[in-house]
Amino acid sequence: MENKKPILGYDRFLVMALLKEGPLTLDELEDKTMLFLSLIWYQQLPEKDQPLMEKLFFTLSHLRSEIEDERAAKKVGGTEVECEKLIENGYVKLEEGLYSLTHDGKEEAGKFVQNMEKKASMVRNEFFKPAATARNTTVLDAFLAVMKLGSGLISGSVGLTADGTDATMDTVSAFMVWLGIKYHRETLSTLLVIFGLFFASISIGYDSITHLISAFYGTMDPMGMPYLVIAVEGIAILAAVFLFYYQRYVGKINSNLTLISQSVDSKNHIFIGLSVIAGAVFTLQGIYFVDALIALFISVGIFKDATDLLREAISASKGEEEDYSQYKLPLEECWEENKIMAFQNWILYILWSNERKTRQEIVSSLKKAFDPDNYVPVLAELRATCREVHDFDGIFEDLVNPLKEEKLLILEEKTYILTDSGSKYLHEFMGNFDYYDIHMSDTILLAMAEDVK
Repeated sequence: MENKKPILGYDRFLVMALLKEGPLTLDELEDKTMLFLSLIWYQQLPEKDQPLMEKLFFTLSHLRSEIEDERAAKKVGGTEVECEKLIENGYVKLEEGLYSLTHDGKEEAGKFVQNMEKKASMVRNEFFKPAATARNTTVLDAFLAVMKLGSGLISGSVGLTADGTDATMDTVSAFMVWLGIKYHRETLSTLLVIFGLFFASISIGYDSITHLISAFYGTMDPMGMPYLVIAVEGIAILAAVFLFYYQRYVGKINSNLTLISQSVDSKNHIFIGLSVIAGAVFTLQGIYFVDALIALFISVGIFKDATDLLREAISASKGEEEDYSQYKLPLEECWEENKIMAFQNWILYILWSNERKTRQEIVSSLKKAFDPDNYVPVLAELRATCREVHDFDGIFEDLVNPLKEEKLLILEEKTYILTDSGSKYLHEFMGNFDYYDIHMSDTILLAMAEDVK
């Protein structure tokens, strides 16, 4: 097939749709495309009122898609253009306004569906099972430990070396957690993680106090190669952000206190990394005690987190019901907000052809589009479609009012009309996906919405 794209290009998306529900009209294929694009929750634009961590997540997500190599060669044409390419390649035929697969097209589409189902199963088994998460954490912690210790010895940074030592302990702890989950000794694994948190808190606190004393008497050795320290800790912080979201997500959906405990430790490493970077920055200015002072406050925070987790572990050991409500599922609000955005995008989309629609017509279209049985390629295999029946009559005003406030549509004589601003918004929205492909990282992120209710 010409212009093949990694994993799933738009042409493959189309033949999968035709295999499952064909023959389809051009409008029906475009409808499925719009549904797919609207439900990619992590491609939404960061908003002003979002927390810093979420803003960073969405900014990095967009940045990744913006810097793809050979973008011009990967540009996706419109639905009709892509269908014409498929017709030229002998995979699709057009008869009486209906697109359907040829014999060769069915064979190719079957391979694509099978491949996607295989990848979806692999993602669930290799990334979202507690044992797999513990194993993956061990590998990443080991990499971070080697990187930090090596850079710490090269730079002579006490803070980075201490962080590397802590990362080494995390690697051992993560390995024990993996064994505990694999062999059903999760209570012991949880206690090991909590012990590690207490040890980290005490050791960081001790080091920070001794360094503050050394700074007071003027005997502290200045940090060498601060730029290397900043670069290494910057990478480590990104890894800690990933581990925090990853461990917290899997821990929450599997009610696994051990992984939740690890996510708390990963969150602490974000702040530890920031403190080491702060120390490096102040070292460049000839001020050497700031990183030790920040570390002291961090040690107190880690001690508090360890105490809270120990309380949870003791309650669990007594057979009491574990309360995970205090451990918020990362990005959960984003998943729910994106559903609302997807509904709103659909309303604008069905008005795009300058058609007037009544409230009932819009509600009927929403019900049909977001029916749990409506097949959307890729998302269906990843179980990331809307799996609930929504009360669109009940939430209609909540969906439409923001669109009216933004002047994306207007109500005129009991019918809704798309404005020029609404048309421009949709054009820009669709343009964001001119180069969009589904990579392995995308399958993981999309699958994260599977268990969110």
